[in-house]
Amino acid sequence: MKAIKIASGVAVSALALAISAQANAAAHEGMATETEWSFTGSMEFLTVVDMAAGAVNRDGDATDTVIDVELDEEDDFDEGAAGDAWGLEAALSVVHGPFSGGFILTGDDESDVSVELDDLVVTDGAISFGQTGSLVDETHEYAYDMDDSGDSAAARSEGRDVGAALRYTMEGLKVQVEGSNRKDASGDGVVTGIDASAGDTQNSDFGVAAQYMGEADALSYVAEAQFRTSSLGGDDDSPYTYFGVGATYTMDIVTAKFGLNQYSVTTSADAHDDAILEYGFELTATPIDALSVYLKGQDLDSGDVVTEEAMKLLAGAAYTVDALTFTGEYTYTDVESAGDELFAEVAYASGAIGAYGSVTLANFDAD
Repeated sequence: MKAIKIASGVAVSALALAISAQANAAAHEGMATETEWSFTGSMEFLTVVDMAAGAVNRDGDATDTVIDVELDEEDDFDEGAAGDAWGLEAALSVVHGPFSGGFILTGDDESDVSVELDDLVVTDGAISFGQTGSLVDETHEYAYDMDDSGDSAAARSEGRDVGAALRYTMEGLKVQVEGSNRKDASGDGVVTGIDASAGDTQNSDFGVAAQYMGEADALSYVAEAQFRTSSLGGDDDSPYTYFGVGATYTMDIVTAKFGLNQYSVTTSADAHDDAILEYGFELTATPIDALSVYLKGQDLDSGDVVTEEAMKLLAGAAYTVDALTFTGEYTYTDVESAGDELFAEVAYASGAIGAYGSVTLANFDAD
């Protein structure tokens, strides 16, 4: 007997919803194109005397004091900011009708030169889409060292990266549907998963985010939230969540800032099964124009997620006379193995040139 097989079905290979825009000279004749070049550069000359280096010379003898002469204090160049090594960056921003974007050429102290095309955005009234960036860009480092809390999952405190987004803006409110591409580095379309053993949380590929900024008299404030998940199933679609708030109050000679955020992290085979609460504050008083006195603090509550977490308090004062600024600070930490820190600095600034001398006594009461 012959077998008879009857089959019917509907195949859907791909489903996409897209908004696109296209521009050329003929279609936008007479439309103004705005371009702007900007250049920034930085270089330092440092002589550093480390009296507790613990170095070993060629003879194998311990040498506590080491003197280094170098061009940079840190290891990277970051838009010419002081203390971030040396380099040169040139940026060209282009605006043509609803289109905007930028070319960035960077050379740094590692002899690396890079060219980047970034911030490609189309804007039409309250709607914009493209590389709009993250809306979690204020509260993760709102006060003091909230972005440097001894948090081994520090990257999670900055929210998820945004590859592309569709954003709606209305006065102080911004809301966007966002996501990131989950292809691996080779670009062959293989989707990466979770590697909890390496402390890596999943790369969510779609979600929503919102930011609201406002002010009322002497008070300014910001609130941010992000929710990201995946359609891959299993632990991949366990949502990543972020929520942060910040407020600044200014009255006469006193300014007070307070920031708080909470974000989920992966600590086991289950994605985003723990949360870290982080907060910081700053109190600054300026009794006279030349004098600033301040108290700053930060801490985080992570349960057992971050083993090196530490509360820090910093008290300091800065006094300016003409081109000279004198600064003294004391930093307290509750980590017994690290100890507290004393810092003193004299800095000179005139135009593009600055010089400073500083002394740091670190870990002086460590166990």
